[in-house]
Amino acid sequence: MEYVVAAMSIVNDLQYADGRRVKQVTGGGLFMLGGVLSLRPQVGFVTVAGPDFEDYHGGFFAKNGLDTAGVHRTLPHTHYTTVYYAADGSWREESIYGPDYERDNAENTMIHGAWVAALCGRDTKAVYTESGAEELFWRPEELGAIRAAAPKALLMWEVPHYNTFDPAQKPLIWPALRQVDLFSVNLREARELFGAASRAEAIRAIQATGKPCFLRLGVEGSCVVLPGQKAVMVPSTGLARTVDPTGCGNCSTAAAMVGFAEGMPPALIAASANVAADYNALQLGPCPELTDPLRRQMAAEARALAARAVELEA
Repeated sequence: MEYVVAAMSIVNDLQYADGRRVKQVTGGGLFMLGGVLSLRPQVGFVTVAGPDFEDYHGGFFAKNGLDTAGVHRTLPHTHYTTVYYAADGSWREESIYGPDYERDNAENTMIHGAWVAALCGRDTKAVYTESGAEELFWRPEELGAIRAAAPKALLMWEVPHYNTFDPAQKPLIWPALRQVDLFSVNLREARELFGAASRAEAIRAIQATGKPCFLRLGVEGSCVVLPGQKAVMVPSTGLARTVDPTGCGNCSTAAAMVGFAEGMPPALIAASANVAADYNALQLGPCPELTDPLRRQMAAEARALAARAVELEA
């Protein structure tokens, strides 16, 4: 498989601060799949789920020609939460199966390296993971299986928000970070992770890791940070037509991974990621169907957007 995404499968009910409520919105790993599919049609998906996986995700897989070989049904139910949004933009979520469901099933939710390796080969260009730094994914034998199966692949890590802001888990990030080829954080996470007071300071700290990074800047856009080079920022696009921004960070990170793996210049990597996020935000849940004509359209929009890139002083 050319690209592989390893992520959680999840369904959400959304409870907004103004009282609006929307039910059964698919998310989680589908946002990452959408990011890859915005650029390339071939992607495998490794996840854990319940026997009800197809009830929620089957339509997306059918429309996009994906198979479920990497879906491991180790849970009683596919993860399903209610997300409560506050007026200040913050949020919290709770499982509809009770407050203990995710805790009690935490071990069975973890991705095994052998599962990812089973979808990989010598033609695999990149693997995306959102596994927390505390998970078994980072054990040498787990990661070693992936590296052996996909010796040419880049490993992209979207550093989990909860790792960054949990004092007990934050130290675990560094050993995991040393094992990946590139990573992604948003600006708030970067400032917390590196103790940075400003965007420029955060960029300098990212460059010091020696790892390429896709730095997400929210409504401002995104930034590709490479060691020894000036960071390249590209503005957001499509904000006026946004319906729901949920999952844009996941989607744009996965698209950026493809850009890195395909050898795109930094401006085009960021622009492709921003365009993918734009289409992700056009509806609740991921962009439902990504076809070759749509990919060509998105590629043209990304090329035009890349012309607006600026270099940032760090």
